[in-house]
Amino acid sequence: MKQKTLSLLGSILLTAIFSVMIISCGNGSDDQINDETDSIEETTVIEKADKLVYPLPTPLEITEMLNKAGASYILDIANSPENVDKYFTEMAKAMNLGVYGADLSYASTYNKTQETNNYLACTIKLRDGLAIETPLNASLLEKVETNIENKDSLYQILTTSFHETFEYLNDNGKGAVSVMILTGGWIEGVYLSTELALLTDNNAEILKGIADQKETLKTLIPLLETYKEDENVAKVLTDLNNIETIYNEVVEKDGVVELTQEQFNKIKEEIEALRKSVVETT
Repeated sequence: MKQKTLSLLGSILLTAIFSVMIISCGNGSDDQINDETDSIEETTVIEKADKLVYPLPTPLEITEMLNKAGASYILDIANSPENVDKYFTEMAKAMNLGVYGADLSYASTYNKTQETNNYLACTIKLRDGLAIETPLNASLLEKVETNIENKDSLYQILTTSFHETFEYLNDNGKGAVSVMILTGGWIEGVYLSTELALLTDNNAEILKGIADQKETLKTLIPLLETYKEDENVAKVLTDLNNIETIYNEVVEKDGVVELTQEQFNKIKEEIEALRKSVVETT
């Protein structure tokens, strides 16, 4: 299977660094030190999640890379806008806001005006359903409609929207919601990429991007584990751990991550099943 040299998917997901403070007490026992260290580790992870801000790059960059890789725009592989009214729980709204965010990026990158408007409406509806209030919210639809033909301006508007959304959630103690949005976006990004890899003749760049998610999962999974007491999060974690098991078989040789046909097939199967459960969740 061909390889590519450009990282495709690392851009869709959060880059978070967990730091652990180690405090030693001169007169304390080893057990006390271990207990304190465990507590500090857990607290640090939670604080990092709560303070999370959407980083650069945004989901728009994954679709820019897909476009440059020669992938076509295939309407039917994105989540149908008609599904937006099915999402009632906070979990379903958050996950599918991430999904629709990736689909919005996909449509806007390929200058699909009607699809861009459709997916924008979906993201606005889910943002409203999650009570996300940002400075750009009130004028977002108008700004996008005004700049729909200006790709650079549209790119900036959507990038600002992504940043403001994540800043709002984390400033208001909703780190778990922001993590689920990120997860939904990651799932959709990998799903779109696996589908397009099959439909693109020269797919080496796309395949390499899929392989690179081995490292991305090492960041996403620990972040989700912060909220594993939630049964919905726990279910997603189980699925992602299954995917990580496949990625653990992917090896790197001379700085190049090699993805075999068998590994690609396994990843595609797992991602397709997980994505199906997300978009069909109510």
